[in-house]
Amino acid sequence: METQTQVTKEQHFVPRFYLRGFLNTNNEVDVLDCKLRQIVRPRGVGGICYEDYFYGIKTGQSDEASQQIEQYFRDIEDKIAKNLKIIVPKLLGNSHISNQEKRWIALLMSMIWIRGPMMRTGINAMQEQMLKHLGAFRATHPSFDKVIDDIDRETGRTASPETRESLKKALKDKNYSLQLDNSSHLLFLEKLPNFSNLFYGQDWVVYISKLSEKFVTSDNPVAMFIPKRKSIYGPGFLERTHFFVLTPDICIKARYPQHHSGKKVRRKTLFPGAENTILELNLTLASRAHHYVYATNRKSLEDICRVIDQCERGQRALPAIVYEME
Repeated sequence: METQTQVTKEQHFVPRFYLRGFLNTNNEVDVLDCKLRQIVRPRGVGGICYEDYFYGIKTGQSDEASQQIEQYFRDIEDKIAKNLKIIVPKLLGNSHISNQEKRWIALLMSMIWIRGPMMRTGINAMQEQMLKHLGAFRATHPSFDKVIDDIDRETGRTASPETRESLKKALKDKNYSLQLDNSSHLLFLEKLPNFSNLFYGQDWVVYISKLSEKFVTSDNPVAMFIPKRKSIYGPGFLERTHFFVLTPDICIKARYPQHHSGKKVRRKTLFPGAENTILELNLTLASRAHHYVYATNRKSLEDICRVIDQCERGQRALPAIVYEME
């Protein structure tokens, strides 16, 4: 008798083992809804950062691809979680972090960054833009009428001159939208090892909180900031700045590698008096959330809301990096 393979419907784009690090004493995470701009009821990690069949060709529809990708990430997560049990105490205890241990964290950063809904939205937006450019080019080519003729023959219908002109105008003006599936994003997941190497290649500043104030995370845990364009060419990946909260006590800032410094991982321990540094880092992370910010205590979210309210009243400014980057 064949064993039936278990089908996973609720597929998380942020690993649950990672989110468990932000649980409060009630085994829940406190939640800030960025769109409502309100702190909402706490949630368990099983009920956040997921969609039904998120890794399907079409979100919400079960298929073989969704299950294969789910298992692929599950296998990677098991290995990362096992290694983090050793790495996190070393970071907090000021012990040396080996290159291989840095690679494990880089793999986690890459995996979270590449698989989420913001990445999917970005990839689909670029694909739609490219297809619209091609459509506009095709509509101006003399052979376009022949294409319509071929369609007429295949369908047995005849497009009127008005319909042809209307179609040409829509293509030229790009005045339409495309409903794309997840194919391009799913293929992009193959680049996980490449981006892991890039995260590893950046210099890291590791902030360690020794205060009661803690770092927050979100449904887009790797916050990316792109430097303003200085030439016709955009900045490369290594020139971007990434913020990633590994645990409520550890925030990593990955930045352009300064090879002359000789240090690939540098710690910066935050003691009493550095509360504002944690708040600014939390604001930076919250500014790149997809929809929700998560915290191990409600006060961290209240502090974020308070500063945003002050900014709107003109009483203070957001962290400089939000303005310095595109």
